[in-house]
Amino acid sequence: MKKFQSNNHEKIRRLIMLSIWVIILIGLPLWWKTTEIYRAQLPFAEIEEWSKKREKLDIKFSTHFSLFIATNVLEGNNNLDFKNLDVRLKESITSKYNFIYSKHDVINTSKSIQFPVKFKIKEWNEWKDVLKEDFNLGQLNFTSKNGKYAFYILPGNNENQKTKVLVGNQRQAIVQIEQIEHWNIDFIEKTISNIIFNLFLPEQIATKKFILEPSTEANVELDSMRTMKYSPMYQVTFSLMNGDPSSLLVNWDIDQTVNKYLKPFVDKISVISNLIVESQIQHYARLTFEPQQKKITENINYNINNNDNDKYFYLTPDLLPHFINAAEWKLASAVSSYPTLNFILYVPSLEQSPLYIQDSKENIIKNNAFLIPRWGGVVINNPDRSTGIHNFTSEELKSVMSIFIMQLRGLLGVQDFWVEAGSGLDSSITIEFTSPQNTAITMWELDSLVRRRIAENIVATILTLKSLSQLVAEIPNMVVLDHIQTEVLLALDSLKKSCTSLQEEQYEIALQHAKKAIERAESAFFDPTMVSMLYFPDEHKYAIYMPLFVPISVPLIVALLREIKEFRENKKKKN
Repeated sequence: MKKFQSNNHEKIRRLIMLSIWVIILIGLPLWWKTTEIYRAQLPFAEIEEWSKKREKLDIKFSTHFSLFIATNVLEGNNNLDFKNLDVRLKESITSKYNFIYSKHDVINTSKSIQFPVKFKIKEWNEWKDVLKEDFNLGQLNFTSKNGKYAFYILPGNNENQKTKVLVGNQRQAIVQIEQIEHWNIDFIEKTISNIIFNLFLPEQIATKKFILEPSTEANVELDSMRTMKYSPMYQVTFSLMNGDPSSLLVNWDIDQTVNKYLKPFVDKISVISNLIVESQIQHYARLTFEPQQKKITENINYNINNNDNDKYFYLTPDLLPHFINAAEWKLASAVSSYPTLNFILYVPSLEQSPLYIQDSKENIIKNNAFLIPRWGGVVINNPDRSTGIHNFTSEELKSVMSIFIMQLRGLLGVQDFWVEAGSGLDSSITIEFTSPQNTAITMWELDSLVRRRIAENIVATILTLKSLSQLVAEIPNMVVLDHIQTEVLLALDSLKKSCTSLQEEQYEIALQHAKKAIERAESAFFDPTMVSMLYFPDEHKYAIYMPLFVPISVPLIVALLREIKEFRENKKKKN
């Protein structure tokens, strides 16, 4: 009877022991699986492939030029021989580009970003209409798209010795060769190659350098320091800041001014980035420092509205970085999460009026304005205080808005074509640019900005995806959800489509795909779930669960070993 009870107790003990170990063996993998980090598979190989070929991107920004050359200019020799002129121009411009690339240490490999040029030579019979007084460039009636330009070449009237170049708004230019003895193919080839080279070189150097040496590195040029980082949308805020409303109440017709002067520019630039415009008026906008003051003298009073005061206040260049009172001025937008561009019209208080800006040579700056890189711009205005109330009319704000638009151009990356092109031309050539009507940007400038933004967005997409793949690879416990994988795949797809459209010279379509690519890449990189702390790293598991399970597991292991030992001994006795 006792032997039967002993055997029964042993069976119960072993069943209990077995059930505990079955629970452990089944529960441990289940627990490990339920606390596992979910990581959707990213296309690491494809991202790495794009990263490797970034410096040798096989993309081309082709430019086509139609040359309309005047006919029947010389007596006895009605037409010039245009044979091989297109080939000569192409070779001349390409050799100049290659020389400058090597001079600027810009790699020019066969599998790198390229700017091929193509020419079409056409006869121009109606060239004498250009010499009429009532002629304007719009009568040439040349329509084209990004990357296609027209040059109209004709003789002049021998009034001076220099070749005149008039660059229009709609991708066309007139080249007037004054000296009739220069009316030959050699001189035309030299002149046109010089003009095209200087018009497009700054854009090409900047684009090549950005691709080979992105602005994330130490070598950052002045233009890139001033220009905002690309965004598909910007919040533009116009603020009228009144230093002291107790001495002067101010208001402004900003809605009418924006619609009249800014809207055409906003519509034109919308192909690259959309601008959300808002305005505000803030009172008691005090400065954080006291401006310096100086007595008005005959040498400077021509530029000062002194308001019957014998002194004026001024800001020196070292004070301008401290002008914005970020602690008290409410300039951040709570409506939009997009980058904000702030433009401030500042009216100083009576105690600090009139207020002007001096340059490093102690000369008063005429427009009384300054630019804050990657932030916005400021214009200081000293209105009439005699009535105690001043309303800035739309006509009065015209000059202020023109300054804001010029500052906005610089912040959005619009390059001043006339400044860079004019400085590099031969002394025998004078160039004039037609001012854009209302839009504040010519098609030449817009085309250049489109091409640069395509290149920048392609490179930025590759760098962002590369950073994302490195981050995921280095942190094995980082959560990667399915929508992150989807965003990355869509970004790569848009990247391919952008490059394909670029090869087909469809720049507007390439820009749209490049915009989608960088948006999706940054959406994946900055997704909130990528930095979530709702997961169980291995260190957490060991630190939390070992103090609990180790003390329990020791007697279980000892009991299991004892049972195994007894089982073996009983087996030997039976044998």
